[in-house]
Amino acid sequence: MSARVLDGRAVAAALKEELRADVEGAGSVPGLAIVRGGGDEAAEVYARRLEALCEELGVGTRVVEVAPGASTDDAIAQVEALNADAEVGGTLVQLPLPAGLDETAVIAAVDPAKDVDGVNPVNAGRLYLGLPALAPATPLAVMELLRRHEIEIAGRRAVVLGRSNITGKPLALLLLREHATVTICHSRTADLGAVVREGELVVAAVGRAGLVTREMVAPGAVVVDVGTNVVDGKLTGDVAYDEVAEVASAVSPVPGGVGPLTNLMLVRNLLRAAELRAGAMPSPR
Repeated sequence: MSARVLDGRAVAAALKEELRADVEGAGSVPGLAIVRGGGDEAAEVYARRLEALCEELGVGTRVVEVAPGASTDDAIAQVEALNADAEVGGTLVQLPLPAGLDETAVIAAVDPAKDVDGVNPVNAGRLYLGLPALAPATPLAVMELLRRHEIEIAGRRAVVLGRSNITGKPLALLLLREHATVTICHSRTADLGAVVREGELVVAAVGRAGLVTREMVAPGAVVVDVGTNVVDGKLTGDVAYDEVAEVASAVSPVPGGVGPLTNLMLVRNLLRAAELRAGAMPSPR
């Protein structure tokens, strides 16, 4: 069997044009604020890419620096100022923040209706309850990739490898919402291979290169790779792509699968946030 490639780049190209049209149709879209200050090079590169994408789509951005030596209260005050700013439609708190800050408290200060990264505890709780909420971008990207490739979810057994608060857990909830039967695997899962083989849909989001091998995948399963690892200077995923492609019915590559969609889902969340601010969600305090 030669697996179908779940091509994220092609989906991203189509989605980008749709979002561009949505922004133009809206006339005026409040911008995105990026709160950062940890001095992390990778985070700075990510922020620049996100700014470039927003500029391309006609969305304004604002970078808010948390100064070294700032207190948690100082950072919270900066976030609360963005909550009250009508020109800001979404706020992304980019980690790491300067050492010594309570990052959880800073994230919790973001207005849930401006929380485009979907990590505020209110959004996490609302997602759990099946209420209107902004979900994290990477799980949304996985769901979009599956939807655009017309992968059936309802009634299927799904196995999610990884239980992080920003990927594994919210993804499991999104799959449940689409009526999959979901198992979450993690570092303490006994006989991991046997559990993964039960999956008709497998999503790997652990951060271990080549973790998912051919022997772990049931013939005909759909495999989505969310992993991002650098091996010998090259980006690779959690799935041993070439060997898994011999048994799976469909598999996403790394790079070129989920990754190209992630920032686009942030922009989509920015547009959706306007609907939530219109009355679907309470204020953070």
